[in-house]
Amino acid sequence: MDKPCVVIAKPAYDVWKPSFDAANLPVRYALIESPEVAILDGKEVAPADVPANAVWLTIEALRGPLRRTFKHLLETAPDLQWVQSLGAGTDIPLLQDVLKRGARLTTAHVSSISIAEFVMRTVLERFHRSDERRMSRAAKEYPRDDFREIYRTTWLIYGMGAIGSCIAERARAFGAHVIGVRRNPTGNEPVDEMIAPSQVLDTLGRADVVVFSMPSTPETQNIANADFFARMKPGSVFVNIARAALTDEAALLASLDSGHLDYAVLDVHSVEEAWLYRKERMDDSPLWTHPKIMLSPHGAGHGDGRHVRITELFIDNLRRFLAGENPLPDEAWL
Repeated sequence: MDKPCVVIAKPAYDVWKPSFDAANLPVRYALIESPEVAILDGKEVAPADVPANAVWLTIEALRGPLRRTFKHLLETAPDLQWVQSLGAGTDIPLLQDVLKRGARLTTAHVSSISIAEFVMRTVLERFHRSDERRMSRAAKEYPRDDFREIYRTTWLIYGMGAIGSCIAERARAFGAHVIGVRRNPTGNEPVDEMIAPSQVLDTLGRADVVVFSMPSTPETQNIANADFFARMKPGSVFVNIARAALTDEAALLASLDSGHLDYAVLDVHSVEEAWLYRKERMDDSPLWTHPKIMLSPHGAGHGDGRHVRITELFIDNLRRFLAGENPLPDEAWL
């Protein structure tokens, strides 16, 4: 029997070739060099002729000139068995199609550390009024104002998977009281309290910081609506590092403008989704310039350590796949 064929974008493979050499796994690597050329067994072949059994979806496979090539492979490879995703979510159509074809799909939580650090940094910046202090320095002024402490604040983290757990661990290290929200808790979540989604609205009034780290599902879309924000504690901070579809942005803007909410951190939002999925600019969106919104381009997970972690994860999962392990860690299902 031929060795399984594992498809990887050549730029990604070249960077981590020493790791693949050290792993010395019994596979054939098909390296996608361009939309027209793949390297298999030392020879140039058409990407459409690659007998793909497994695919590693690196960023090069999802964006840029190789995107359509990988999409075609995922849609047409007759013997595709397993795909390793780059992120934690499975709600994008490409990954849903992989599952519908009957191929196995594993997700990755390698950005959890990066996202948790992002959340702590952005909340600290607001609590400490860092923007005002920078302006004071530029004006050569030295105000002696108090700043808010995280110590003894209460955080409600909606979604206690890998990302939510990393955030909870760090918030508790600062002395915060953390309330976790999860449909099916394991009992091992690093929180002080655990509640069900049905209890969230009645608990919002206790939280100084509310963080969204849950998946986007029909049940959670626009869950942060006018009623949700009205029930939040006056002067609290809202953070969404999950999906834009969870938030009614008009309701959020109204709550910020009224002074009920103090601040919002949006790493996912309509501006980002318009550009990512439709290549449309939303230069007139009030999200760009609102003084109480920190806007970032879905980059909370872009810590430099994620590259090593995803490579180690892929090689480990590839080893498990070859050994016939079922299910694989963090395997997704329809």
